Amino acid sequence: MLVYNAVEIKGKFKFLNSRGETMKLKMIVAAVAATASASAFAAGSMNDQVQNNGGGVVNVRTDANYSQQVLNNQNVTGTALDILHARKSGDLASNAIYIGGKGEIYGTYGNVSGNNNGNYVPGTLTAGYDGGTNSATNIKMPYADIALTSTIGDWVTGFADLQVTNVGSSNVTLPNAYFIVGNLQKSPVYFVGGKKVVDFGKFSSPNNFMPTLTRAYFMAYGGQVAAGYSQNGINAAFTLMNGLGESMLNSGASNANQVNDFALSASYNGTAGKVKYYAGAGYINATGFSHTANTVSALGDSNNTMVGAVDFNGGMTVQGLSVNGEFLITTQGVRGMNSTSVYQNAYATNTVAGGIAGTSAVADSTGYAAFGFNALPALISFDSGSTVKAWSLDSSYTMPVAGKDMVPYVTYSQVAQNSDNNLYQIEVGTRYNIIDTVWVGGSYNYMSGKSGGSSIGKFNTVMLDATAYF
Repeated sequence: MLVYNAVEIKGKFKFLNSRGETMKLKMIVAAVAATASASAFAAGSMNDQVQNNGGGVVNVRTDANYSQQVLNNQNVTGTALDILHARKSGDLASNAIYIGGKGEIYGTYGNVSGNNNGNYVPGTLTAGYDGGTNSATNIKMPYADIALTSTIGDWVTGFADLQVTNVGSSNVTLPNAYFIVGNLQKSPVYFVGGKKVVDFGKFSSPNNFMPTLTRAYFMAYGGQVAAGYSQNGINAAFTLMNGLGESMLNSGASNANQVNDFALSASYNGTAGKVKYYAGAGYINATGFSHTANTVSALGDSNNTMVGAVDFNGGMTVQGLSVNGEFLITTQGVRGMNSTSVYQNAYATNTVAGGIAGTSAVADSTGYAAFGFNALPALISFDSGSTVKAWSLDSSYTMPVAGKDMVPYVTYSQVAQNSDNNLYQIEVGTRYNIIDTVWVGGSYNYMSGKSGGSSIGKFNTVMLDATAYF
């Protein structure tokens, strides 16, 4: 850990407009982003401030282990609580700015066969799945990520990260920008505001890059405010989000004008001898699915009825062996994707999944890049009117090899409406902690299923990858 001294910067943060009204969530997000930028400026001008002999001291630090905890691909929910626990344990000091990040690179070979009905994988690792049988290889540096964590006194923490996707392009995003008000040493209650993954479901996965189908179809993301509770192994959160399903993964969350979506999540973590375990459940009132067929009026308004979902998750770890499972089901029947879903908008000219030809893409590219990772599942026509179910099961084993951790794993996930509309995925792989916070790995992913009763074909992806945290 590196520590530098500089003058303390004191500030007051108010989230009211000029008339004393509470700001909208997108305003809060903007304020958090501005705070993060101010922190970066403060870090860059430390020497000048020291020479001016200012008052208190702000420490600028790096901690690669902390970066790995909050930026890894394996755990994407509960990061705010992870930060609070890091503060409680003393891993994050008060009045400090932590600068960290990660870089990733991978090489892939992909092949698809029997893809004869027009379905494809948007943003796929092997671009060019346009029907029939073909293959592709490529090398990419998908992310260069810089993260800032600012601890202001004992109660306030800000987190933001800037991400360049597909390094070499000019696509810079802000996947996370939020603040936390809480101190678990003094109170089990905390509050969060900003842009991040919603605390609904677990969605943990040992996969190196490819998302499980539970994560790809149900994980929520966007502008939000939340209240949480954490004590004696009990964790709970209540979240309010921007409305009409626009806080769903890969959607235009920051453009929503109403706060009428919400999520509830609760879990218990315990220990029985050498076994660590958890069990959780959650509810969200809006997903990327619609109860009604997706239609558009002459004014361009979508006629969608939001569909909620229930989540159950659990897992255990004993002597390096970890087993996790998750099950989700929509609360109503599904006849298509809602107008804010990435499946509706990102590839709107593809009508296989209920897309409307000719409409423009409005998907939130930040959510797409940061939390869809490097591929989304093939498009499926969830239009029969039945509920949609998804489940995942995985197992991994952490074992020492030459004094460093190796983690072989296997995962299975599936999303299904009926025998005519379903998708399943199997992945096996491993990663190895070759040097400190540098990991190298490899995986094989297989995906197949049906859409409207027709086979979407067989998708195969082989990957070699490396991730470095700093």
